[in-house]
Parts: sequence; structure tokens; C-alpha cells
Amino acid sequence: MKAVHFGAGNIGRGFIGQVLRNSGFSLVFVDTNQEVIDQINLDQGYFIEVLDEMQTQFWIDQVSAINSNDTEKVIDELIDCDLITTSVGAGNLKYIAPVLKSAMLKRYSDGNKINVLANENVINASDILRDAIKRLCSDKEWEEITSIAYFVNTAIDRQALSKFENDRSIAVVEPYYEWVIDQTALNPNQKFQLMNVTLVQEMKPFIERKLFIVNAEHAAFAYLGRLLGFSTIQEAIRDQECCSIVRKFLDENKQYFLKSYPMSESELTHFIDKTIERHGNPAISDDVARVGRSPIRKLERYDRLVGPVMALEERGLANSFGKFIIAAAYLYENEEDVEAVQMQKMIQEMGIQDAICHISKVPPLVAQEIAGAYVQVKENLNQVFSFLEGGDETYDTRSPKK
Repeated sequence: MKAVHFGAGNIGRGFIGQVLRNSGFSLVFVDTNQEVIDQINLDQGYFIEVLDEMQTQFWIDQVSAINSNDTEKVIDELIDCDLITTSVGAGNLKYIAPVLKSAMLKRYSDGNKINVLANENVINASDILRDAIKRLCSDKEWEEITSIAYFVNTAIDRQALSKFENDRSIAVVEPYYEWVIDQTALNPNQKFQLMNVTLVQEMKPFIERKLFIVNAEHAAFAYLGRLLGFSTIQEAIRDQECCSIVRKFLDENKQYFLKSYPMSESELTHFIDKTIERHGNPAISDDVARVGRSPIRKLERYDRLVGPVMALEERGLANSFGKFIIAAAYLYENEEDVEAVQMQKMIQEMGIQDAICHISKVPPLVAQEIAGAYVQVKENLNQVFSFLEGGDETYDTRSPKK
């Protein structure tokens, strides 16, 4: 069996590639990084290092790689594979849509069905990829593609970094991982079984748990940590007061799951504890600038910070710590981050409350409350810790001056 995977980055090699190889697939990576492509082809494999006590390394074999610009070779591999997966970044899915369209139309002529699993850090990434392909198709072409292609949504979770050793890029990963796959969307006649994945009948609870707890926690430590002068996520987690604020934010988010799904409080509390423990792994040094990059995207209405706050708001549940974390994100500055620079420019030109409405698409009253926290913390950093003590009575929700 052979899998074609778009994206030979840390997640592609260190997570998806590992699971696929352990499930009996040979691997063909498609990427734009010629150095990594050459390395994989020269070595016919690559190392993964696990951030456990022994810093275990193991070898992934039966691997090759192709540059995505070599369209004909990519199409040839896509026609002749048993599974297609991605980890290219959600914003890049549209760039691989044309070659997938071409390959699938050729597969159609042979009646060769295929599962397509986009593994990106957004909700329903495979639907996004499917829609990007559909926009390129005539009605007849789309009918042909949908008769043989199964677009399967997933949720993934693993910290994956990289390092260079002996002129080789090595994927460095935490021991924990979770790959949740929508079983209902898979080709029912597929002839393979993925090992150590979670097949579910309903994706939404798992997608939201990843977004509203794991991604939300990571972003919260990044933005609050940056505000408090920490360089890494691990430093922020070790700070007792910073960690207390983030935990209170996650405790609020936990209430959404308790009201919405048949999840137990002990199960969710354990999941939160485990998430903080994982991200605080002392073997990892994760820059807050890396985790906090692209703040405009992360402050969108349905993303990791605003999404849970609005879900709680709509249910009449407490969310004051979430609004405070959002305010910290709007205070994020980084001259090397295009979105951070753009966001601060918008705040300067529009005023904080209008910028919040524009970026996060929240109702005026919610924007006003977030803006109140923003102004008070901006004027006095000590408000961060008084908020911890006072909760939702700490900041003035009156409309701030522009």
C-alpha cells in the first residue's frame, strides 16, 4: 500500500508519516522544500526523535519525496496510491487543489476510489479542500470526482518541532498524539486499517475539544506570556499566576462541553491537566512568537479564543476570563509578524472596540467588555493579576476612548 502526503514538515514527517508507516504504507511526500526532499530521497527515509526521558530516535523507511512543482510526477503518484493525506497549513490547501483535481479525474476513468484526509489546524479541513477543488470543476467534472473521492474530516493533536543534526532535519515530537477520523465519511470498502487512530461517528465534539481546549490553551499562554515578558510557553506555564489565569479560562470553556455533550467533568478536567502538562514539557522550548503568530486569524469569530467565549455567551455562561485572554491577544505586538503589525495598525486607526468588532465579529456589547479589559491592562500591567483575584468585577466595561 502507498500513501501520498502533501507536506513534509514536522507534522507530516513526525506524526502523519509515522502513523501511516506503522500502518503498513510506503510514503511519498510532496513538498516545496527542496533540501528536505533531497534529504529524504538520498536517505530513503528519515529520523524522528521523541521527547521522552531517553530522547528515543527511530527510523522511518520506505519513503520518497517529490517537489510539488513537478506536477506530472505528483499526478502519477496520486493516480497510483491508496490514500491521500495533507498537513500543509489550511491556507495552502487551495494551492494543492488543482493537482488533486487533475489526478482524481484520471482516477475516475479507472473507477479507482480514494480517501482524502486533510489534517490541518482548522475545523473540517477536508471540507475546505473539497470546496477548493469543487470551485475548479465543471458540474460534470465534480460529479465524476465525488463518485470516487471520499473527503474525510479529522482532528489531530501532537506537538512537533524540528532540529538539525549531522546536516539532517529531524522531526522532534512529544510522545502523545491523537488522530481522530470521521468513520462515517470513509470509503466503506477500503482495504486498509490505520493503526492507533480514533474512529468516531461524530466529529464535532472532538474538533471543538481540540480547538476550545488544546489550541485555546496554547494561544492563551502565548499571548498572556508575551504580555508578562516570557519568551517561551514553558516559562509561562511555570509561572503560577499566569497558569492560574489560563486554567480559569479553560474551566470556563469546560462548562460549554458539559452543557453540550455527554462528557464528564472528571474526564474534561483530566484532559485540561494533561494538555497543560504536555505543553509544559521541560524538554520543549516553544517560542511564544511561534505559537502566537498570525493573531488576526486566531482572533476570528469561530477560532480558538473567540469561538468558546461566544459559545458560552450564547448560553448565558460565565466567560470573563475568556474575554480577558482575548484582550491580551489584542495587546500582542511583534514587528516580525505581518498580522500582528496589521492588527496594531487597525487598532490605532479604528480604535480598539471597532477593531475587535471588525476582526472578531462579536456583538458591540461583547466588544465593549473586551475593550474595557484591553484598556485597563494596557494602562496598568498589574491589572493582569488583580483580574486573577477579582474575576469579572476587575475591569471597567464602559466604552474606552479611541
